[in-house]
Amino acid sequence: MAALWKTCHQCLRYGLSHKSFYPSVSAINVISKRNFKPRWVAPTLREIKRRKDVEDDRNGGPKIFHRSTFLEWNYDAEIFAFSNRLGEKFNEATLRTALTHKSYVERETARLSDMGVDSYLQIQNNEELAVVGGEMISKFTNGYLRAVFTQVPEELITAMHDFLTSTSNLETVGKHIGLGDLMLCSDFPCESETYVKSLKAVVAALAESSGEERARIFVQDLVVTQLYGLDINELWNPSDPVGNLTDILKREGKAEPEFRLIKHSGQNSVLAVYYVGVYSDKNFIAEGAGESLEIAKEMAAREALKQLFHTEDSMKALPFGRQLKNIQSKIVQLENQPNLPLSKWISEKVTSAVH
Repeated sequence: MAALWKTCHQCLRYGLSHKSFYPSVSAINVISKRNFKPRWVAPTLREIKRRKDVEDDRNGGPKIFHRSTFLEWNYDAEIFAFSNRLGEKFNEATLRTALTHKSYVERETARLSDMGVDSYLQIQNNEELAVVGGEMISKFTNGYLRAVFTQVPEELITAMHDFLTSTSNLETVGKHIGLGDLMLCSDFPCESETYVKSLKAVVAALAESSGEERARIFVQDLVVTQLYGLDINELWNPSDPVGNLTDILKREGKAEPEFRLIKHSGQNSVLAVYYVGVYSDKNFIAEGAGESLEIAKEMAAREALKQLFHTEDSMKALPFGRQLKNIQSKIVQLENQPNLPLSKWISEKVTSAVH
């Protein structure tokens, strides 16, 4: 009964009144046809999607349009929003220069020349700012790493520094803060080098606008935080861990490392595993596992180096943000003061340097 009342209301809604209480068959057919899709719709949509996927594969992905092509594009508003989104205060002219790539100036100059217009443009590119910003990023990164990893050799500091300042890492940071929509360049999507130069130039622009301290915190919050969740020991691969461990123990006046087989399983199978412990002066230092005795010996030496450098898997989480407030002066002091190299590393010297 309720269904019949509902159908009658639908008839009245679409202007299909009927004298009788029950709706006519023609009225029901008209109502049903409004929600009916012809059989050709679904196959056609599938074919359109297939052709779009083929085109995207040929072009290396879906076509991306720059925000400047949108009707609501307002570069002044975008610059203002970028500064506020980062929570930093920039000099607007300096920030515009930092976001202007050399290729954009060259393209605009050539375009004006083709039109017969005076091609001299009073637009500065970000080449000089990128050089200054690159030096700042390198210096700020080294200062943080040396202040936090006080007991590691300089070789591991260099490995982490190279990872953080690599093109791929800086490009990732630049993309996530929205530089792709603000950079003025001739290529789009922008190349990796364009992202890197623009990010470095933004750091220099921030230092020029708000001071070097704000730029240092900016690098710590955006660049150095890319270490979060990574195993820093995987960034550095010593060529001879057994020899390095032997040299360190000799310099500290201890006996050479002695490797002993602790246990093994599946010796005559493809799933063999060996556990080797490393000892010095009959004191256990660390153990490692591997599919052969040589690999297990090397892994044991690596674990021993981790304990000496305090980079074990159970190390404390890296400090970021407000946790760095009390050691900012130490970070500044260590920006140009390298750690001990591996060839001279001794735990006593490291401990005295820390205190």
